[in-house]
Amino acid sequence: MSTTTPTFTIGKLIISVVNLITLIGPFLADWNETHIYNPNWPPHARYHNGQTMSIGLFIGLITFYIIYFLIPSTPSPKEQKLHVTWVLVLQNLVYLSSLTGILYPGAGWMDPQFGDGKPQLYAFPVVVGLAWFGWYVETSRLGRVAAKRV
Repeated sequence: MSTTTPTFTIGKLIISVVNLITLIGPFLADWNETHIYNPNWPPHARYHNGQTMSIGLFIGLITFYIIYFLIPSTPSPKEQKLHVTWVLVLQNLVYLSSLTGILYPGAGWMDPQFGDGKPQLYAFPVVVGLAWFGWYVETSRLGRVAAKRV
């Protein structure tokens, strides 16, 4: 393991919070009567809901792997910054693509039987901002490490 890459940093902690939200959030939000157990949903809608939950699970696991296994084994701070940037890209794919879902014909933030709220509209930009903040903190730290090596 590289001595310049501590396992736990503030940036990695922030990124890890986003990873946990990405891994667990879809299951907490969707494993109930509003989504997979909604009697009004046809089988194909359940399929896409399962797909969404699995994407969050897989991206969360991949990004944990990058942060805690790949980055510590990468000696160059420049390459480590690239890995952290890929984590940011993967995390943003989940939330930014979810926010675009409302743009499709007939889409709604919630099914009518459960109200007219917009939880994604308010929560997902916060998670994206948190991901960017974690990226900034960690890449700034790696930049300082690289500067010390010169």
